[in-house]
Amino acid sequence: MEILKKENLPLKVPYSVATIGNFDGVHLGHQVLFRETVKRARANNGKAIAITFHPHPLQVLRPEKAIKLICTLEQKIKLIEKAELDYLLLLEFTPELASLEPEEFAYEIFVKGLGIKELVVGYDYRFGKKRRGDTEFLKVIGRRYGFEVTVIPPQKIDGLTISSTLIRQLINDGDVALAAKLLGRYYKICGRVIPGRGRGQKLLGFPTANLKLSREKLLPKKGVYAVWVYFDGKNHPGVMNLGFNPTFGNNYLSAEVHIFDFSGNLYGKDICLSFVKRLRDEKKFASPEDLAAQIKEDCQKAREILKTAN
Repeated sequence: MEILKKENLPLKVPYSVATIGNFDGVHLGHQVLFRETVKRARANNGKAIAITFHPHPLQVLRPEKAIKLICTLEQKIKLIEKAELDYLLLLEFTPELASLEPEEFAYEIFVKGLGIKELVVGYDYRFGKKRRGDTEFLKVIGRRYGFEVTVIPPQKIDGLTISSTLIRQLINDGDVALAAKLLGRYYKICGRVIPGRGRGQKLLGFPTANLKLSREKLLPKKGVYAVWVYFDGKNHPGVMNLGFNPTFGNNYLSAEVHIFDFSGNLYGKDICLSFVKRLRDEKKFASPEDLAAQIKEDCQKAREILKTAN
């Protein structure tokens, strides 16, 4: 998959089929859009294109909301690449881009920039100034400029309509198991292992790796989770605490993971944590010994859960 910027346009290919969206999370609904785009492009010996934006539009239009992302840009690109699209057009989202009327945007990007023959969009796609463009407007524009518009209906799992907004809420609530069903994979955060307070091994008998947290990445609800820990090309089972360590009175958020049956040094390494299931809330214990007893129980629960979690 080749990554394009606006300055790389116009793109000259014989038959281009595009899909467009923020694609935060690259969830199962997004993947339906990608598959339909690729299928239609291949049927016409053409090229499949995904169009997305960075930064997320809400980070530009409503910075006070400080929206947290399901995927970093790097994660989003890697996930989209798996869909076997030919191109990813990465548009910088600016106030100037947001001010374009729907027809201006459609002409500049779809017609002049990509020369599309077909466009595949989700049922709720909106675009242009104040989100005035919708799927019906796209069909009108398509007839005017000679491209076909296919609208994909809502995709549902367990009666729930898959959306980035719903997945973001589930992660906020700590329901990482249901979020994983809608994503089609476990929710993941990545970061570098940094020195901690050293209490895990010394006081509790459970050595932990402390993760440096990204400011833009969405974090699950504080608590204890069964996780897969990925480093050196392999997944390792573990249990993670995300929170303020109330037993020790921390005043800063920390992410600490105990990796089962591992005793190596991870300082300075980049690792990824996949959240499988939330075990419990954070809790203040009367003593380190009480906390250690609870961690032992958490580890037993996590081991059982991870036995059947791929």
